[in-house]
Amino acid sequence: MSPTFPSSRLPDLTGAFVDEGYLQLVELLACGGFAKVYKALDTTSSPENPVFYAVKCMQNGAPGSRLVSTLRNEFSMHMAVTHQPGVVNFHHMFTDGPEGEFVFMVLDWETHNMLDLIFRRQLYADRPALVKEAFLEVLDAVAQCHDDGVFHRDLKPQNILCTSRGTGIRLADFGFATREAEPTIFRAGTLAYMSPECADSSRVSYSPRECDLWALAVLLLNLSTGTIPWFATQPSDPKFAAYRADEDNYLVNTLHLTRAAADLVRWCFTADPAGRPNLQQMRDAVVNIERFSLADMLPRAAKHAPVAVHPSTVLNLSDVLSESLISPPLPPLISDIPCPSSSSSATHLSTPPASNGHPSPAVVDLLDAANVGFAAVHPPPLVPTKLHAFTPVRSPPLKMAPEYRFLDRRKRNITTRQRFAEKIRRN
Repeated sequence: MSPTFPSSRLPDLTGAFVDEGYLQLVELLACGGFAKVYKALDTTSSPENPVFYAVKCMQNGAPGSRLVSTLRNEFSMHMAVTHQPGVVNFHHMFTDGPEGEFVFMVLDWETHNMLDLIFRRQLYADRPALVKEAFLEVLDAVAQCHDDGVFHRDLKPQNILCTSRGTGIRLADFGFATREAEPTIFRAGTLAYMSPECADSSRVSYSPRECDLWALAVLLLNLSTGTIPWFATQPSDPKFAAYRADEDNYLVNTLHLTRAAADLVRWCFTADPAGRPNLQQMRDAVVNIERFSLADMLPRAAKHAPVAVHPSTVLNLSDVLSESLISPPLPPLISDIPCPSSSSSATHLSTPPASNGHPSPAVVDLLDAANVGFAAVHPPPLVPTKLHAFTPVRSPPLKMAPEYRFLDRRKRNITTRQRFAEKIRRN
């Protein structure tokens, strides 16, 4: 039986105007476990040169709830690294809806992610130079975050945005990110990319830095072979158990890595975290690898011939993604859960239950950095509530401090800055 995700209870807002009418949600891109992601049009941009953003919509929470703490964490972690070239730019965050029951995050619009390019388009297949270029860009982006003291903890293809060429890497979705050196909340992230220490709740703590490095090694396997090696890094997973039983040969004989690539990946998967390479050592090793997959060494005609692969090594992508989305408190920016489409032109918004008579918090409350917690937590389940009709019109102005509106004004056009200044003067 398929799990029910809170995002399935969010309304389809396609066509609605939000952010005081300055953004129109023109296309529903994806549904994650706890959010929906839209392509949004900047209504102040010209028809000849339209400007688009990615807008992530989530249910707001009651004041003081774990959900609000999770939203604050994602905002603060992303804003700490949004200036980095390897991170998707986070513009601003706001609440909307009749009761402020929805939270929206506005980010740069990127046309592709690695999930699509690796597994569906197979862009990186038989192209070791492209694999190397893209992976080195990911390494550099992660290094930028680590230098700022932010550990992602959910690195995977759908959280890595890029151009149609497969490069121009931008990291997204900081819902699991942390600054803690030794967090005590386990199973944060996606099971297939999670380090064994993070998945083992019997431990006292684990290193989020090592968690990111482990996920990077799995990503290198994705890029090199076009496969996901296992469902979870646990002894109960037969594929992970098979790898641990024959570490010297499994990567070459079963996943068909070259010996040089297999040696690096095996080093990254060392059981003792202290024995694994750091980011710089990983980078140096990748630079010196000429080919990653044995398929890269086949003659051109042979590359398109059937390849004998043991059936147990090929995982169903939808199964892996479905399983991975059971854990996260917030969804990936792009995920693989089918989105329900609206069957009518009317848009419905659900109003969350109030907590002790208090309304949902305003965005200024969400962004209050005084008591921001950095540990990812699971939000409480959403309770089905009465639906009421909503007409997509310009919503009333939200009273928000200017610094929370356009946090990186240098990347906004002059029209946007002028209109914002006028709004502040009017209010």
